[in-house]
Amino acid sequence: MGYINILSFIIGTILSYIGAPIFLDILSKNKNTLGLNYKNDEIPICMGLLFIFAQTFNIGIIFFVLKKANSLYVISYLFVLTLMGLAGLLDDLIGDKKTKGFKGHIKSFLKGNLTTGGIKAGIGFVVALFISIIISNTIIDAVVNILIIALFTNLINLFDLRPGRAVKIFIFISIIMLYTSSIKNYNFLLYSFYGILLVYLPLDLKGKTMMGDVGANVLGVTLGVFCCFTHSLTTRYIYTLILIITHIMAERISFSKAIESNKLLNFIDNIGR
Repeated sequence: MGYINILSFIIGTILSYIGAPIFLDILSKNKNTLGLNYKNDEIPICMGLLFIFAQTFNIGIIFFVLKKANSLYVISYLFVLTLMGLAGLLDDLIGDKKTKGFKGHIKSFLKGNLTTGGIKAGIGFVVALFISIIISNTIIDAVVNILIIALFTNLINLFDLRPGRAVKIFIFISIIMLYTSSIKNYNFLLYSFYGILLVYLPLDLKGKTMMGDVGANVLGVTLGVFCCFTHSLTTRYIYTLILIITHIMAERISFSKAIESNKLLNFIDNIGR
């Protein structure tokens, strides 16, 4: 399977190299796809659209030509990848930026005001349920898978507050997953993204563009689905516990302030900027 990982990385790099300038140009010319970053500079958002197109084409090429993985699993992944990406795009374009976090969206829903963030959360649950029905053998297995996919999808959003941070978190977690996984047939899903991000990351780090919720959702759901496809139930228990603790902490503290106050984390966070 090693050559498939290398091939997926190369194809991902090529597709991203070709697609990044095209998407950047399109987004730069439309006022609806421009937004303010944390420095209040106006830059293109929704650049995560690149991820959907590049990943879909790459995985399609790898799978349908080589057919080294379960067809239902791969097609399901591409379906939820696209669906979560579009849900994020909706939030990027018309979302209410004042409503934050799970609590904020739940409170808004209970007051009769359904936000785009609430819609995104609902779609995230449906996506997690859809994948879980396909791959789970027991109710416990299904519950764990739903939590992993839903929480990983939101996790990248929690860190997408500074240039390059979300991508670094994705790479860090995905590398850990490659070592903790018990099934290696789906590693090409991550290697494909490594190729895509090799081209995209410098643009993000230099503040030339933002991936937006569309990009964060796509990266997050990829981690969640990969985890469920490749890890034992015991290992998934551990990931679930870590994810739950992380989301509880996110409601109580600012991860940005925590990172900035730690010399090592702050150094890593600023690499490449």
